[in-house]
Amino acid sequence: DFLRAGSDVIEAFTYYAHREKLRLIGRENDLEPMNRQALAIAKKVAAEGDALLAGNICNTNVFKPGDADAARQVRSMFEEQVGWAVDAGVDFIIAETISWLGEAEVALEAIKGTKLPAVVTFALHKQGVLRDGFGPGEAAKRIEDLGADVVGLNCIRGIRTMMPFVEEIRRAVSIPVAALP
Repeated sequence: DFLRAGSDVIEAFTYYAHREKLRLIGRENDLEPMNRQALAIAKKVAAEGDALLAGNICNTNVFKPGDADAARQVRSMFEEQVGWAVDAGVDFIIAETISWLGEAEVALEAIKGTKLPAVVTFALHKQGVLRDGFGPGEAAKRIEDLGADVVGLNCIRGIRTMMPFVEEIRRAVSIPVAALP
């Protein structure tokens, strides 16, 4: 139980509950009910412990740099999930496991359109840079400059291989930094 463990944030488990992933498995019609149910469950748990409620969007596997049609599709996917999170009364929204700076920018724009706080965390693969070649410090600074409230890293790496990059991000930004190995 996250609350008993000391968590003060409950995140709705809507990771990969977006249009593209559900379409691939023939469950696209379950998209909205799945998101709304996950948000309702998380809201109930958060209320039990007076915790904050976080909405969630994630990498889409649709984004392609320089492809305006893909960017519109990604934006649409993010906006519908963000809208359901707003309807549920979330306190902030997390965009996580984003490997492209361009996709993170689209996610941040969708979140900031709600006026809610935005957390953006990157997934940094073996090469130590985002898929579009940006180092984590530079990418984090760009996301901060666009209005993120928290920036950082999550997934893919363990604590030992993540910390040098977290330190790089810490030096690059003045906002809080998240690190979720």
